[in-house]
Amino acid sequence: MPSLKCILFAASALLATAAAQGVLISAQGTKGTPASPGLQVDTTQNDANIINTAEINANVVNECGRTLLAGNIDIGQNTEDQLANKTITSVTKGSTVAVTIRQGSADGAGPYTCDLDLTSNADGATGQTNLTVKETDSADGNITLSVTMPSDMACIGASTGNVCTVRCFNSAAAGPFGGCFAVQQTDVTANANSPATIKTEQTLEGVAAQIAENNVDLPAAVKANQDAPTVSQQGLFEANALLAINNLGQTAGAAAAVAATTAASSATSTATLKAGKKGKNGKNGARAFVA
Repeated sequence: MPSLKCILFAASALLATAAAQGVLISAQGTKGTPASPGLQVDTTQNDANIINTAEINANVVNECGRTLLAGNIDIGQNTEDQLANKTITSVTKGSTVAVTIRQGSADGAGPYTCDLDLTSNADGATGQTNLTVKETDSADGNITLSVTMPSDMACIGASTGNVCTVRCFNSAAAGPFGGCFAVQQTDVTANANSPATIKTEQTLEGVAAQIAENNVDLPAAVKANQDAPTVSQQGLFEANALLAINNLGQTAGAAAAVAATTAASSATSTATLKAGKKGKNGKNGARAFVA
């Protein structure tokens, strides 16, 4: 049996590999307003955001995909947190947003495509509005995107009724990599959003298909929650389990990464308990999928 030290070393090596992608750092809209950070991605660690259409269509993740350290991106919760923290940039019809992407390797290279969900969180894998993007590579290893908002834009999302979600991603086979960010429109009449005013619609066929898929996914998702050493790692463990069920992202290297990082997290948790120390609910989840 490998030692705890060896397992942790393997997990560290996988985390180092995570730096070799494109990571959305910030998005600056109207001058004088705050820059939007990427939704959920942790730029202080070796994290990245995968936005893969197959994973979205399989209902493993939402339209913004997943981060390597925390799994599925809850767009609504992340957006509301940023609204509360006043860290969402402002935009107007036809304005431009300067997006900075940190490129770690060839997997993080452009060209990048960007699109817009006017509802913030309802378009799924398709249905977004394609945006005009001008890309510039800078000397410091970052990529700058000048993203133009639609001239007829009307954001209606989030609790404020005037938020859109922008996705930017490349075509890397190991990803695609990129990120999502929220923008708040200031030249539109905000929607009055509440549970009573938001209408939802789904076909009977779509509901039946979703129930069937949920029945398959639920046992694995429950077990993933139970197996996660900390609450903050549950999203990551759930994403791993559902990706395995749907045979997505499961190359030989990815499968080995899942086993190594899961073992490392469990071993770390066990060792901590034996030492009589309390675990932390910090963002220490090891990366589960390698590019």
